[in-house]
Amino acid sequence: MKKYMLALFLLLLAGCSDGEGKQHTKFTEQQAVPFELVHYEEKIAPIYESLVPYIAYANTPSQFEALQGRFNVENFSIDMDKYMAVFIVTYSDGCGTSVDGVYNQDDFLSVQLIDAKGESCDVEGVPHTFVLQVEKNDYKKVQLFNGEIIKSSVDVE
Repeated sequence: MKKYMLALFLLLLAGCSDGEGKQHTKFTEQQAVPFELVHYEEKIAPIYESLVPYIAYANTPSQFEALQGRFNVENFSIDMDKYMAVFIVTYSDGCGTSVDGVYNQDDFLSVQLIDAKGESCDVEGVPHTFVLQVEKNDYKKVQLFNGEIIKSSVDVE
């Protein structure tokens, strides 16, 4: 009987915990990389509809033009001599999502998303397309995070 009471007590204790103590920041301020959001819209390029979330990068003018065409986003430019472009397509609920920060973690460029919180968020997904301008560096991989979960990554070639 004591085993059952102990098990019941542990279940009740675990059920009352809100889990806030377990969350920790994956990235530090020292890892932060300056970035600028150069393009945003709530629509998704048709080619990536089944692959969301998706992240891609451009280091050269030809890569940049190709990704602008594939993502169907135009009317902006980036100085490709100084910067690289990071293209992100993702879904969120009706409250939205935003880029929380960009970080250099062991030569991996990591983009952190943050979901907006609200009481009246739609359950149906809303597509988002982001284009970020980031200073060039020798990154090995570009990654997309939502919280501590990697949603997408691509090797830098």
